[in-house]
Amino acid sequence: MKGLKNLTLTAALITGLAASASAMAMEVKIGFLGGFTGPIESMVPPIAKGAKLAIEGVNESGGVLNGMKIEMPTGDTTCADATKAADAADRLVNSEKVLAIVGALCSGATISAANNAAIPGGVVMISPASTSPALTTLKDNDLVFRTVPSDAYQGQMMAKLLKDKGFKSVAITYVNNDYGKGFAEALANAFKKQGGTVAAMEPHEDGKADYRAEIGNLESSGADILVILAYANGSGQTILRQALESGGF
Repeated sequence: MKGLKNLTLTAALITGLAASASAMAMEVKIGFLGGFTGPIESMVPPIAKGAKLAIEGVNESGGVLNGMKIEMPTGDTTCADATKAADAADRLVNSEKVLAIVGALCSGATISAANNAAIPGGVVMISPASTSPALTTLKDNDLVFRTVPSDAYQGQMMAKLLKDKGFKSVAITYVNNDYGKGFAEALANAFKKQGGTVAAMEPHEDGKADYRAEIGNLESSGADILVILAYANGSGQTILRQALESGGF
């Protein structure tokens, strides 16, 4: 009798596992990493909605791999906190078991997520927004990609734009992270090669309420124009507003 009960229990367990495996096989998870909070929070919802719309289109057309439906669990990197980016990616890779990740968006978040979760887990990442040149040389086991140009290229194009508009000297302030530093260096080098002068180049920390002291230092350089390399919902809008109020540029 005891043997029969064990056999019945084993059969039930096998049936349950088979049903679970069958259900799991009917879905494919592709994660989305973005700064839903933080200095780009106004930009992320439409990007996430665009990804979700693409997935809905695929699912309505029959899915992938003989009818499997795509699901998109999300993670908040905050854009500015490398630890939270790593934690969000770790959850997607090791708890949600995603097969790939769209994102992250901010360069530092992408690098942290890749190094701490995606690369060790063998999960492909494709960022639609990370532009730091540091991603080009990342030891990623050929797992990390992006669909936007590197700032090594964007810096050249911005330098050309500034020269074409007749500016001979610039002051640059950049958010002090992978994105800002890489972009500022690329811009400064390209502008100098085109005969321009970088009168000042200073990093700043994101999230402050007052940048008037930094703006004053940049104004004293005598540059023709101020270039702000920062985030829309963070230091970027604050520095722009305060620089316009000062009238120095």
